[in-house]
Amino acid sequence: MAEREEATPLVFGGEVTGRKGQILAAALDVFAEKGYEGGSMREIASHVGVSEAALYRHFTGKEAIFHALIEAFGVAVRHEALPKLRAVRAETLESDLRELLVDRRRTARSVEPALRVILPVVLRNREWIKEMKERVGRPALAALLEKVIVLDTELDVENAEATRADRVRMLVSLIAGYLATTFALEDERDDAMIEAVLRVMRWDVAQ
Repeated sequence: MAEREEATPLVFGGEVTGRKGQILAAALDVFAEKGYEGGSMREIASHVGVSEAALYRHFTGKEAIFHALIEAFGVAVRHEALPKLRAVRAETLESDLRELLVDRRRTARSVEPALRVILPVVLRNREWIKEMKERVGRPALAALLEKVIVLDTELDVENAEATRADRVRMLVSLIAGYLATTFALEDERDDAMIEAVLRVMRWDVAQ
């Protein structure tokens, strides 16, 4: 079977180019329809429009494809989300937080279908949980902690170092919960959320 001309489909809101991108996008479609266990390399190849043998030239199997999906998500987080977090400044803190919330909602809407496919599979596999932490969780947490240290210093937060770990944990929970309830309740209470962030992080007292 002749291979089609390569395209650049979107994966997790970013581009994974060429045949690899086509395969990952097709795998998401197949896994969404059949589940990871039910989806086959043959079905993925059919979605791409190549032979199964051609698919194996790019990936050794379904597990390798799934690893590549996790990596694609990690790349999207590192290259798209983290630079926006690092751009937050103390002098424009409230407006920057507002922009960050809007951006996270937009990103969450675009990646939610893919995460709905991937997360249940990851949570059933210790190795993939570990990989998700390495590719996504730890880089995101490290970038957040780096930014919090800068803001704590610039805003002269009292007893900042001793309380930072707990404040960061509460901040992550607050943001994750807010994104979830925004979708569930279909409302956007950004003013209340920003006020809560400032209080939890003790940045309101510092200003």
